[in-house]
Amino acid sequence: MEQHGKRGPMNVSDNPGDLLAQSATFGAMTEGTALDWKIIAAHNQHLANDVASRVLDHLKLLEGDHGGFSVDRMEHSLQTATRAYRANKSDEYVVCALLHDIGDTLGSYNHQDIAAAILKPFVTEDHLWMVEKHAVFQGYNFFHHLGLDRNMRDQFEDHPAYDLTVEFCQEFDQTAFDPSYDSMALQEFVPAVEELFAEPKSSIYITDEGQMAGTNSGSS
Repeated sequence: MEQHGKRGPMNVSDNPGDLLAQSATFGAMTEGTALDWKIIAAHNQHLANDVASRVLDHLKLLEGDHGGFSVDRMEHSLQTATRAYRANKSDEYVVCALLHDIGDTLGSYNHQDIAAAILKPFVTEDHLWMVEKHAVFQGYNFFHHLGLDRNMRDQFEDHPAYDLTVEFCQEFDQTAFDPSYDSMALQEFVPAVEELFAEPKSSIYITDEGQMAGTNSGSS
């Protein structure tokens, strides 16, 4: 019977193209070699280079889902981002506004955590906290209608990003359900999304030199 998981001697250059043409052969991580992980790192960097496109594709899943609102979730996202853009907020803030509800399709009980997880490597701590806590802060506008505490946000009143998150929810998020509003098209936000996701600010997989661990450069 042919045995799998074994690799004979092999001369492989550090050229990403050479590495991308191969796959690791181990069946358990403890069997992996330095070459295996160099191959995997090259594939991972190649995948990471296109994360913006995949994020935008997932955002488009919000189209057509109204969830009982007067606009669908995609329009709400575009409208929130447009309002932030027209208020001269930073590109990072605007992208956070665009993606704040991207977790709606998977996180019926914690959509804000999914958005925060996607954005975490790429945004500042204050913007990350704003996205992560926006559901609690948004509750100020409707929790009392559902038998919940509308002042749930008060537990965070001493946090440095408290006012930032109040601003986001009250000025941009909760106002973005207007069917007559002239929102910008998704395509207009693509450059800012691509720029944000081009280079992470922090990750356990990034070296002190700012490169993906196991690669020789920050891109393939």
